[in-house]
Amino acid sequence: MNKKNYTIIIQARLDSKRFPEKILKKVHGKEILTIMLERLKKKFKDRIIVAISNKDHKKIVNICYKQKIKFFLGSENNVLKRYYKCAVKNRIKTIVRIPSDCPLIDLDIIKKGLKKFFSNNVDYVSNLLPRSYIDGNDVEIFSIKCLEKIYNRAISKYDKEHVTTFLQRNRNKGIFKIINFKATKDLSLKYRLTLDYKEDLVVIKRILANKNIFLNYKSIESIFKKNPNISKINDKYIGKMWYQKKNNS
Repeated sequence: MNKKNYTIIIQARLDSKRFPEKILKKVHGKEILTIMLERLKKKFKDRIIVAISNKDHKKIVNICYKQKIKFFLGSENNVLKRYYKCAVKNRIKTIVRIPSDCPLIDLDIIKKGLKKFFSNNVDYVSNLLPRSYIDGNDVEIFSIKCLEKIYNRAISKYDKEHVTTFLQRNRNKGIFKIINFKATKDLSLKYRLTLDYKEDLVVIKRILANKNIFLNYKSIESIFKKNPNISKINDKYIGKMWYQKKNNS
């Protein structure tokens, strides 16, 4: 797998309507994006690109420079175009898509997805259809040919903003070969570790209270179990995920 042509592309922008500049919020003096990049570099060094909105990008670019991570500037709202152009420019054959609001994503979950992708003749692998992991561990892996197919067929503003919703909505029509992988137990509606609201940031701070930013999935699950009050902080948002939205345009 190490010799395979794949790159993690992290989409990042600052103008989130729900929680502006959320990836710049700090935990123990480090920006959320910095924490994410430092974690990813442990196993995926030199395989990371941050695909940044070309609007108000300087602060994100500065973090990339500090972390010695490549970046690509692209369309603000057409994230599909941003991904496609980034992949083409960098000659990427396999794209690992991770949003920047999943700072504590487990590296072994990414590796599991990659193993599934390269062991099977498919266009797309994810752990979202259906979901089973703690929210904040979303992984999508797809070929450049798959991305190009989506890019050429997606018409709606919604699909262009969310990259893979066209594929997900048409997954049973024989257009794409898809595999989904699951966690050993479904915790998707029990805990929430993504960053969309201020309460989510409080949860992340509580999870990282011991200042170890390299906690793995099992360690985080254990912290949630031992401290049930943590999950109550953002439980009103559990189950609210972008890929659950309905859009038929």
